[in-house]
Amino acid sequence: MAQLSSVAIFSCGFMVQQALAIEFAPTTVLLWQFLGAAIIMWIICFARHQLPPLNRRFGKTLLWGFMAPGAVLIFSIHGGARTDGVSLALMWGLLPLIASALGYLMLRENAHWSLAVGSCIGFGGLVIVTLSREAAGVGDLIGNVLVFFAVLCASFSQIVGRRMNSGDVPWFQVATLQVTGALIAVFCLALATNALSFIALGSPLQIFAMLYLVLAMTVLNYAIFNFALRHLQVAWVSIYVALNPVLGSLAAIVILGDIPRLFDWAGMMVIITGVMLPHAYSLYRRRYR
Repeated sequence: MAQLSSVAIFSCGFMVQQALAIEFAPTTVLLWQFLGAAIIMWIICFARHQLPPLNRRFGKTLLWGFMAPGAVLIFSIHGGARTDGVSLALMWGLLPLIASALGYLMLRENAHWSLAVGSCIGFGGLVIVTLSREAAGVGDLIGNVLVFFAVLCASFSQIVGRRMNSGDVPWFQVATLQVTGALIAVFCLALATNALSFIALGSPLQIFAMLYLVLAMTVLNYAIFNFALRHLQVAWVSIYVALNPVLGSLAAIVILGDIPRLFDWAGMMVIITGVMLPHAYSLYRRRYR
């Protein structure tokens, strides 16, 4: 439930970011998103007497946050500013296949065959929809490449996160350092690109969007994401991310007005089939064994 909630919150957050990036510089949006979230999370750690000690894990977790969500959202928001919302959501369907393979190669996690087959089915649905949209001239190549780099960073992030959440370190403490590392990454980018500026939110809708990015997409999302990584294998965590194209496309309809075509919906049904396969097989084994 934690990972499923994380995916839903994150998918909607991409579209909210893209909507704000129309009005403000993408780097500025990210800077205030992570700054607000980091302040809140450090206050919570202080109140719970869980301030992280200054040790090697402290530095490693900051570097992890520098990569994800730092580099992940930097690539994603800049790529999303060039392409459409549905294409942005669909690119994230690659993550389960990449992360499952990395989990096996780097962590030696033996994923069940149903996870591998489910990931391939989900990837097949993604290919169907992507080729259809490419033939129709929808999306932007450079934007999609940037989003692909975001997906690649996110895949490696799940491997690192599995290690960071091992042992008895409080998962909220890990999440706080992860977000702080992302803030450092975005601050460096803003400094290099002269994007250090105040973001003037002029309408209630913009204020609500920024609150969602700070409280939901960052504070809540990375807290429950680290909780999920502590209790699930990478393959199980990543299989839920295959829902990103579906949930993200639905969010794109509501937030951005990007309407998927009939062929897009057919591909999404294939993706959902891939996600449900390992769960259906697990229920089958419990019932008949």
